[in-house]
Amino acid sequence: MSWTDWFQAVLALVIWREARGEGNEGMRAVAHVIRNRVMATHLPDTWDDIIEAKWQFSSMTAPGDPMLVQWPKQPDPTFDSAMLIAKSVYTGVDVDNTSGATLYANLAVCSPKWDFSKLIKVSTLGRHTFFREK
Repeated sequence: MSWTDWFQAVLALVIWREARGEGNEGMRAVAHVIRNRVMATHLPDTWDDIIEAKWQFSSMTAPGDPMLVQWPKQPDPTFDSAMLIAKSVYTGVDVDNTSGATLYANLAVCSPKWDFSKLIKVSTLGRHTFFREK
């Protein structure tokens, strides 16, 4: 397994955990938020640094998040989709459906401590609202 394979697998896992109930568009959006963060010059620039950053993707790092211990079991068509999405977003083939978003949240279940005056809401897909910096 190469590092590229690893990063794509971890990306697939996080989008599956964070957005598997949001359809392909929602999973693509989560993947693009991660890619947009990797590409941002003011953030850590590796896929694993972004995905594993404390409290950034709760399903991967937040103690007590029930998704933290969830793993796909074969067969899982949604995880199959997540793997395809991860590959296309990772390689830059997939067009960003978030207009450059670097943040998202399900505002019905959490209240992020973001400075919303510095953010632009770019879209809502399913239960997630997506933002980018002004």
